[in-house]
Amino acid sequence: MRAVILLGHGSLRLGSGAAMIRLAARAQAARVAPIVAAGFLNYSQPNFHATLARVIAQGIDEVIVQPYFLVPGKFVRVDAPRQVEAGRAAYPKVRFALAPPFGDHAALAKLVLQRAAEAEASNLGDSSPTALVLVAHGSPDPSANRPVAAVAARLRAFWRYASVKVAYLGLNQPLIGPAIDELAQQGFRRFVIVPYFLQLGGHVAEDLPAAIAAAQARHPDTTLLLSEHLAYDPLLVTVIADRVAAAVDGYNPTISQSNLDLTFIR
Repeated sequence: MRAVILLGHGSLRLGSGAAMIRLAARAQAARVAPIVAAGFLNYSQPNFHATLARVIAQGIDEVIVQPYFLVPGKFVRVDAPRQVEAGRAAYPKVRFALAPPFGDHAALAKLVLQRAAEAEASNLGDSSPTALVLVAHGSPDPSANRPVAAVAARLRAFWRYASVKVAYLGLNQPLIGPAIDELAQQGFRRFVIVPYFLQLGGHVAEDLPAAIAAAQARHPDTTLLLSEHLAYDPLLVTVIADRVAAAVDGYNPTISQSNLDLTFIR
């Protein structure tokens, strides 16, 4: 019997992992696997190894570890494989596989547009050309930022916004402030800013609002609409199902997107 474990980073911020835990339950309800559970690398509970012990106690003989990360940064390239190897050493009779991160899955662009539309709902009377700013964490590894650029390219293909720009909270350029400054110099006066983050950690709750407040002070004649981060959404169940399928030897139709029951998941 197979289990999928969503492996998240974790946060010192209380409740930041709630969306991932809820998503694990919904993915199990949607039959992504007989058991879908959540575990964290740091800070938050339950940690990965506690979750692993719990699912194996239920008779599991195959574990797919699904990194709950958008890009292949250090946590995906280094820390997640270490967790898998530790699991293999502790449970040598259990088969383990590591799925790819969420990457540039098409559903992510759709979710970004959904979050942007929710933010715009309070400002529908303004028909000014709008710039969409996709704010990511950033990584010193250039390859880890490529999926973000690919999602931005998908967003541009929808032709819903006059400009789509990627900005970063750190480590890469442009930072959020200079990105807004550049777009304002180009004549944009209306912005929708979408935090490209899965969980509500300090970056989303504190750093990003501070950067936006500073930009608003520099450009008082602009409208800056901050959306919710990616958080929980049924679209993420689709992403998980497809990434798990990629990790399984041979395509397993029981976890294909077409077989997922998403109608009741909200």
